Amino acid sequence: MSRQEFAILKSMQKNILMCAPKYFDIEYEINPWMKLTDQPSDLTAEEQWQKLNRIYVEKLNWNVQLIEPIEHLPDMVFATDCCLMIDGKIMLSRFRYPERQPESEQYRQWFLNHGFDQIKQPTHIFEGGGDTMACGNKIIAGHGFRSDKESHQELEDFFSREVISLKIIDPFFYHLDTSLAVLSDDTIAFYPGAIDESSQQLLRSKIPNCIEATLEEAKGFGLNAVSDGKTIITSNASESLLDKYRQAGFEVIPTPILEFRKSGGGVKCLTLELRS
Repeated sequence: MSRQEFAILKSMQKNILMCAPKYFDIEYEINPWMKLTDQPSDLTAEEQWQKLNRIYVEKLNWNVQLIEPIEHLPDMVFATDCCLMIDGKIMLSRFRYPERQPESEQYRQWFLNHGFDQIKQPTHIFEGGGDTMACGNKIIAGHGFRSDKESHQELEDFFSREVISLKIIDPFFYHLDTSLAVLSDDTIAFYPGAIDESSQQLLRSKIPNCIEATLEEAKGFGLNAVSDGKTIITSNASESLLDKYRQAGFEVIPTPILEFRKSGGGVKCLTLELRS
């Protein structure tokens, strides 16, 4: 599908990119969730991924594109990590760990083959949608364990948007999207303990509505969520967090996803929004 066709579909539905878990496995340890001795079940991972895919296609009528998985790139399944895309412009990831670096070229080629040519390779370490997300006319960006703070200036220059820069301090929430979800243009949910005190204060001053999650709620990966502003798709592991979303006026579609937590991922990690 060409970029022009994506633009036509934009007004009708959300467009996302996913990568099937054909080669999903734990081949290395680069975050506290990953253990070589705790391998995911191929069958369970496939079932959970397929269920998420069906939610997007059958329940929400979203347009799902697929990129071909590559053997020995097990984390390629986490499509959101490959870049940040806004208005068809792409800031490609420059991964910190060598094990993940080959993923960037695979995704770059997919974008070029589908008509997306406004692609920037950052100078500094930057891990895409894992550490950044659009919120209204702003970008919320994390730094600390994976992305360098210096990459935030590159984001601001490239996308011409204000960047809210947050310092991540808990290694279990190594990527910002494991502890913070953008639910609408003016509402986020986050686990305060994942970021330092000054970042918490900055976030509350910039975003009108902030839903706070507990540590236990965050461990269920319910903050690793996808939302269209009305409906939230996320892990079913914490009913109390789902209730907070409902009380804030959102519809919630919970789904089992914790097989991917073995590699530190969830719903948002598996889903790249093609913001064209």
